[in-house]
Parts: sequence; C-alpha cells; structure tokens
Amino acid sequence: MSERLIVKSFGPVKELDIVFKAITILIGDQGTGKSCIAKLFSMFKWLEKELVMQRQKCSYYESYNRFSTMLCKYHRIESFIREDTYIKYEGEKYTFEYEKSKFHILDKGSEMQLLPKIIYIPAERAILSVAENKSRLLKELPDSCDTFHDAFSDAKKNYKSGYDLPFGDLHYEYDSLNDISRISGKGYEKNPVKLTHASSGIQSALPLCLVSEYLSEKILEKEETKLSKEEKAKMEKQISEIMNNDEYTESVKEIMLKRISSLNRYGCFINITEEPELNLFPKSQMGVIQSLIKDNRKAKGNKLVITTHSPYTLAIMNLLIMASKVFKNGDEATRIEVESIIPSEFHVDESDLTAYSLNVDNIDEPYCQSIISEKTSMISKNDLDSISETISREFNNLYRLYGKSSK
Repeated sequence: MSERLIVKSFGPVKELDIVFKAITILIGDQGTGKSCIAKLFSMFKWLEKELVMQRQKCSYYESYNRFSTMLCKYHRIESFIREDTYIKYEGEKYTFEYEKSKFHILDKGSEMQLLPKIIYIPAERAILSVAENKSRLLKELPDSCDTFHDAFSDAKKNYKSGYDLPFGDLHYEYDSLNDISRISGKGYEKNPVKLTHASSGIQSALPLCLVSEYLSEKILEKEETKLSKEEKAKMEKQISEIMNNDEYTESVKEIMLKRISSLNRYGCFINITEEPELNLFPKSQMGVIQSLIKDNRKAKGNKLVITTHSPYTLAIMNLLIMASKVFKNGDEATRIEVESIIPSEFHVDESDLTAYSLNVDNIDEPYCQSIISEKTSMISKNDLDSISETISREFNNLYRLYGKSSK
C-alpha cells in the first residue's frame, strides 16, 4: 500500500506531494530537505503504530502542542515549523494533518494490516560506531540516534559468530566480553583491526548493513512487541472478554484473537536510511544497496526509504529493475543467465519503486519532481548527471582555449 505525504513551508521543504512505495528514493543537493522528509515519514509511521496499539489516544497527541514539542522534537525538526506550515500524511489507518498551528488526527476506518518495526538510520551512524564516550555523544545528537545505537548494540550481540560485509571480502566479529568490534579479510589478512581503526567507509556501512539485516530477520521471527505491565493487563482483559462472550462463535473468536496477536507482533520492517553511499567507492555502494534491497524483499509490507546524493544509487536501481524485467519476461535459459549476473534476491519490481529529485537552485523547475519515466518505469532523470555535463562542457571550453594559447 502507498502512503502519501503533502508538505508546504516546513524548514527547507518548499512544497511537495509524494507517495511512499516499497522503495522510495529522495535525491538532491545538501540542504534541500531530503532528511526532513524522511524524518516526517518516520515520525508518522511511528505515531500510527502507537495509535493502533492503543498506547495513547488521538487527543493526547492533538493537545498541548505535542506535535512540535514531542513528535518533531524527537528528530530535532521542531524549529522547521512556521506560521504557514502545512503537513498532511495519509497512512493506512489514520490521516494526520497540521495546519494553522493545530494538529488533527482522523481515523479512516480501515485497518493496519501489519505492525511495523521502524528504524531511522542516520548519517551520524559512523560516529556512533567508533565513539569512545557514547553516553556523552548521544546527548548532543537527536533521540533517533539513541534509538539506532540501541539497535546496533543488539545487532552486534546477535552476530557474535560473525558477519560478512556485502563488499570487499570483509568479515566482522564482535567480542562481547570486551565490547570490541573487529574487521578482518581483504586488506586486513595478517591482523584484524578494531572497527575504530578501520576505514571511514567500513565504519559507516557496517552499522547500516548489520542493523538492517538483524531487524529484517526479526520480522521473519514474528518478534513480539515489548509491552508494559498495563498493556499486558489490557491485552489479557481483551482476550478474557472475547473468550467469555457466548454471543461469539468459535470462528469469530479465532479471528478476533488473531487480530489481537497481530497487533502485538511485528509484521513488517520500515527501514529509513540516510546516505547509504557514505565514504564508499561505487562498487562498494552497489554491495550496500543490494544488501538493503535483499532485506527489504524478505517480508511483504516492508518499506525502504533512501536519501542520497549519489548518482550511482540511481544507476544501481535501474540495473536491478532491468534485471527484474528480463527475468520475468525471459525463458528458462534467460533466467539462468540473469541470475548469474544479478541474483533474483536483489531484483526490484518497477511497480515497487518511486523516486524524487529535490531542487532549490533552479527556479524554472519545481522544488520536487518524480524522476520515474512514465515510458520505461525506470529512473530517467538525474540532476547530479547535469554536474558531470557541466564539468565536461567547461573542460572542453578550457581545452579549446588551451589549444589557442599553445599555438
């Protein structure tokens, strides 16, 4: 199911109307609002989950300016709110709307099919992976970094036997007794090194890939949500009322109990990742993107949101879409050949992808526009490619002048 976000005049975001599919990509220059949009999506997905689980009533979040002081503050985007700010998010079960300093929540009457496990993976992850004094550092960062740090800590403990990074023939091991992370493999054959001494690309990619795989696997295990004593008591009361109601048939009771169970077990993984390409060579970027796609394909309902500056991210997505197209339309021999080039676990169905380019410099173009071609259903436009064209054009001009001056 696609969800829709409409934003006007919120921090760097001028005006946009976008949908989120299984994979959503936001690309643009720094300061164009990519992370701001991703954080709003993360915030609304979390809020919808909280309301579905009945942890709070709608009126709680609608009151006392909690939209700003609580919800936006978590990601430190509360200062982006202006007098003319307008935000509307259409989710599965609820519609959230902020207008004229008022926040409203509307129950659409539909049901959330799968309870989401949500993680926001910040660009600051490299700092968190190597910092010595994390408690002090976390005080200076958004609360979302604290949440990610906890997930990274859990993931490290889960992979005590090791984890192979999706690039560079590198292997990760965690010494839980001494709380030391080590990297071995290509480039580190003789002596494994601490993560704190590894390259910046490894320090950035490891926590991203490790947490993504860890949480995507947790979804497959149908991990239960952590309930407070009050929530457990409430659930037990609901179960008792259902079982003791003679007006319900056994089949109705079974359906109702399954519904309660589904709301206390994670059913899908929402992975919101800032700049997966950080400090990585293009070939390594491809390994990381493929790893994220693989994790996203593991369960129905999973979603992947990526913010990026990298044209390679878009090129990789087109490659994975093309692999999917050829695989679906080809005969057995063709499929075997496609599988040898791009394994099917990395394929991206064209209907699952949406991508947007954000622009603040060119007043002749809209702030936000889709870069999916209606003709090919692939990514057709890349603003960053225009930089390459500019460099090439200016180089040719200079080379022409150089030729004249050398005569």
